[in-house]
Amino acid sequence: MRTILFGNSYGGYLANLCAKIAPWSIDFILDNSSFVNLFGNIFRLIGFGKEIDFTRYHGTYDDTLFKNIFLYLSDKTYWNNNKFSKNYFSNARKIIREPLNKEHLIIQSLYPNPKYILYHSIFDERSPFKNKENFVHILKELNFKV
Repeated sequence: MRTILFGNSYGGYLANLCAKIAPWSIDFILDNSSFVNLFGNIFRLIGFGKEIDFTRYHGTYDDTLFKNIFLYLSDKTYWNNNKFSKNYFSNARKIIREPLNKEHLIIQSLYPNPKYILYHSIFDERSPFKNKENFVHILKELNFKV
C-alpha cells in the first residue's frame, strides 16, 4: 500500500516533516506552498512569539470585535527563551522542525525516500519562494526524485 502525503501551507509543511522523520515510510509528497524553514518571525506560529513580544509576534489578532481594543492571540506553548529552562527553545529544537536543513537531508537521502511534487508561487508573501527553490535544489543535488 502506498503512502501519499499532501497538503498546502501547514499541511505541506507537516508532510515534509514526516518525510524528514520517517522517509522510508512515505512514497509521495505533494506540497503546495509550504514553508520549509522557520524564517524571519514565523516562529510565532508555534506560540513562541509571545515569549518575545506578544504585540509584534502574535499568532493572529482581531481589531474588529471592539472599538479601541486589539486582541492578540497566540498558541499555547511550553517553549521559552530561558537558557536554563528544560523548555528552552534551542537551535537544535528549531532545526529539527525545519525540512530545509542540508545536514538532515544528507542523512535522509541514505534511506529509501519519497518522490516530491512541489508547487510554490513566486509571489507568496508569507513563505518566500527562494526558500522552497533552495530546498528543491538540495533535494535534486542529493538525488531525490523531484
